[in-house]
Amino acid sequence: MPSTISKVSFGLMFLCGWSARAELVRSPGTGASVVDVGPEAGLVYGYGNESILFHGSDEILVTSGRAGIYKTFNRGDSWVRGAPGLLTVSGLESYVSSFCQSATVPEIVYAVTSSSDGVSRTDDFGDSWGPLVMTSNPMLLNCAVDPSDPAVVYALPFFPDPLNGLLFKSTDGGQSFSAIGAGLPSLQFPIEVTVAPTNPQVVYIANDDGIAGVSVSTDGGLNFRALPNAPLFPFAVYPHPIQDGILLVLTDDGLFYSADSGESFLQIGAGLPPHNNTVLDFDPIDPSILYLAASENGLFRSLDGGLTFDRLIGLGDAELLGFGVTTVAVKRERTEDPPIIYAGSSLGPYRSDDGGDTFFPIHNGYRGTAVNNLAVDAAGRLLVATISSAGVFRSTAPGVYQIIGDTIPREVSVQLQAVAAAPDDPNMYLAAGAERGLFGAIFWTTDGGGSWSRATVPGDPFQGRMRIAYAPSDSHRVYMVAGFGGLFRSDDGGQSFERPSLQGLASIAVDPFDPDVIYTGAYTDNRGIFKSTDGGRTLQQLSVSGNFAEIVIDPQRPRVIYAGSRTGAVIRSLDGGQTFAPAGQGLTGNRVLGLGLDQGQPMRLFAWMRAGGLFRSENGADSWTAIDTGETLHRSTALGGQTTLGINPRDPEHVYLGNSSVLQVEVPP
Repeated sequence: MPSTISKVSFGLMFLCGWSARAELVRSPGTGASVVDVGPEAGLVYGYGNESILFHGSDEILVTSGRAGIYKTFNRGDSWVRGAPGLLTVSGLESYVSSFCQSATVPEIVYAVTSSSDGVSRTDDFGDSWGPLVMTSNPMLLNCAVDPSDPAVVYALPFFPDPLNGLLFKSTDGGQSFSAIGAGLPSLQFPIEVTVAPTNPQVVYIANDDGIAGVSVSTDGGLNFRALPNAPLFPFAVYPHPIQDGILLVLTDDGLFYSADSGESFLQIGAGLPPHNNTVLDFDPIDPSILYLAASENGLFRSLDGGLTFDRLIGLGDAELLGFGVTTVAVKRERTEDPPIIYAGSSLGPYRSDDGGDTFFPIHNGYRGTAVNNLAVDAAGRLLVATISSAGVFRSTAPGVYQIIGDTIPREVSVQLQAVAAAPDDPNMYLAAGAERGLFGAIFWTTDGGGSWSRATVPGDPFQGRMRIAYAPSDSHRVYMVAGFGGLFRSDDGGQSFERPSLQGLASIAVDPFDPDVIYTGAYTDNRGIFKSTDGGRTLQQLSVSGNFAEIVIDPQRPRVIYAGSRTGAVIRSLDGGQTFAPAGQGLTGNRVLGLGLDQGQPMRLFAWMRAGGLFRSENGADSWTAIDTGETLHRSTALGGQTTLGINPRDPEHVYLGNSSVLQVEVPP
């Protein structure tokens, strides 16, 4: 059955310099208000073992990845979102892939970005951030701070190479970086850089491939050698916090132990599941006690230094939807105190105050869902398709959601790309995603998400960006496009599909009166826009080039078509696609992230622009004016997933933007 997740608290909040940007924000000059109304769920995200950071007993700093940075001042009872200063020169939020914290000055934290924006530093535990500093290989994965000197920090690129940099080091607090790492092997899948707490000259690199699993440096990262007996495909390397030479390596095959600084290894961890063990943490008072996050298998604890593990019963099946528990961190200040255990999951963070016997959600204000698509059902309820979470959420009131995708197989629900609702049945939906991230699958429901069934689809694989469109005049006719895999058509409401075309397509729109007339846009290769008048069985390439993520048809004048470019602005046709002309006067930005129109006033359109913000046209795209160039600009990063714009026909004064959570924009008159 669908389960209730959260309720958004609307209002204005300022805590210790943290503007609650996830709450109500007024756009200067326009009067528009922007509120984060996404589901209170989503991963605590980060590569390596520093995804949950502590400052004192109450303050915690985390990143949700694509959905932004969050902080709590009360051990997770409530969270605020924001990263003052952590913006690019274009005003975009940087996509933070990892944090790393100084052990000696815990207020100092570095953030590395996978959006090719470099490194930033905070000296006040995230209340403010310094300017982003570029490295020659600026798409960064992970970082580590010297345990004795907060000015020394290492940064590991996503794609290390000898020409642009294998590893970077700063000795001046992140103001400048030098390329280091002589002797590092070809790093096909780097995963983590770690500095030994007992010896700051010892640096480890984990490489998640079958060639060189772990490499070590004994001179502060200048030179490395591969550990010949290290286990392959490591997730993370854990030097013992107080005993020099003891090393733990976590891999997909389990946990490995070395007592000689990595020269030899022994597999330990009896009782652990065989796969999907992700993050380990030591008890800060007694490091012989270890906690290990094992994804959908739950959370495990060892009382003997990792030799054996038992599962903690406090996190059950209801808490392990999606990816399950993916990170763990332990806070304990005195021997006589029970450990406070924090676990990050696809449903957001949890906390245990009794050593793991029970856990309770600490999701209030934590809107960490990464959103790929939005839809509005026939009852006016917002549907939200997410990745790395619980699949599909449905609103039951403003800011209140149910999980309705929990019966979609886990391997698809964590990679949903699209959701759509039938125009005449409030309980009929379709959802599409990538099974294990590789092969597409489509699911349908006729009971509002209480149960889902897999649609019959031709056997060739499809993946990438997906979009689904019901024909407005006939809900039995459904189309789906995939960025890699083609055009699909259903004549039975989505229970089975045929595939008329194998071309990679990114967008789809159906004529409001004729279900056989469709327009669809190319995903790559600048193939432009196609039109079909026979239900997709043949596609006519129209006289426009480019790649188009959004296509909209005027519901009253179906010969008027608008299209949003993946690398430009808006174009318009007034003659059913025979000709197109630019229609972006007044728009700023470099990519259309979302495009929609008010069904009751189709001359009123909205466009969400990357590096621009939200714009409105009242004259059918003859001209555009800015509605919000603040929060909607900041949240237009558009890295690591798809973006979308939705308008509820019953409530057209609100525009919904999906990317890093869901932004609701109250449109001024």
